[in-house]
Amino acid sequence: MMQRRNLIRRGKRLGKAILGLLLFCGLGIMLSGCSLDKKSVKLHTKEEVEKDLNERYGDAEFVSMEENKEKHHRIFTFRDTKYGFTYQVTSKPRSVGMDGSTFYYDGASLYYEYQEPFLEYFMETEKDTFAKQGIELCEDLDLPRNFEYPTNRKFSLKSKTLISSPEEYENDIQFVWDRVHAYKAVPELMLEYGIEVYNSEKIEFLGTQTENGFRTAEEQRVESFMQYAEELGGIHGVKFLRCEEKKVSEVPGLSEQNLYEKKSKVKVYYYSYEGQEYFIVDLWVAQVGENGGGIYQYYQNYKHYDISQ
Repeated sequence: MMQRRNLIRRGKRLGKAILGLLLFCGLGIMLSGCSLDKKSVKLHTKEEVEKDLNERYGDAEFVSMEENKEKHHRIFTFRDTKYGFTYQVTSKPRSVGMDGSTFYYDGASLYYEYQEPFLEYFMETEKDTFAKQGIELCEDLDLPRNFEYPTNRKFSLKSKTLISSPEEYENDIQFVWDRVHAYKAVPELMLEYGIEVYNSEKIEFLGTQTENGFRTAEEQRVESFMQYAEELGGIHGVKFLRCEEKKVSEVPGLSEQNLYEKKSKVKVYYYSYEGQEYFIVDLWVAQVGENGGGIYQYYQNYKHYDISQ
């Protein structure tokens, strides 16, 4: 009997705690301007959207507004005054939840449908200009398969990919970069924009053009291997020295490892750390993980490398 009373008391206390928590959450929602009902969320006005668009994409001319009362959406149509195409911007409640469930609505968000109309405009306007340069302008771009090489020089703004020949790629990069950045929308539209460049004569990644210049494929590989070296060694601030191709048997300790892939030759990236020389190899070897399980990771010696070997 006593045990039953204790359970009842605990149940009442738990119920009060849950009720208090719900009241506290409800008070927090009211004080923060959030809402449990999406239809009570204040949507953006025409003037608010116009101001945002002028900052984001440049001058925009209002065309129309449509209300979707069932979904509580407000759909605006604007015309880009510089290029002439129309696009839509939707204001709708911003839901907050988890696993597909909505807990409440925290104001309204704007969703822009600018990219596709802009890409269509770019294709239509620039097609002839690119053709005169000898570059085929494509809506989207998949890299050719082995048997499809050599291929034409091609570029896709949507895929951010340029296929060019080793003789032409420097001129092609400059031409493409200048044409793309003649449009005001690109820097905002393509955040951290970069053009990946591939060889038109065979499967080969040549490098990436960004605002900071052209970085070759080898420069990017060096950077990635130096990052791996730091991660494996638990260190920071390594300095790249050189890269050499060696036989597996010539790399200290490598031939004794359980190799993930059988190779006769590998590339060895040398770096220095605190005045000593180390290396990392572009080949995975079996290692024991922290939980005791086997994993594969790049082979690296953690001891001073004797350059006299």
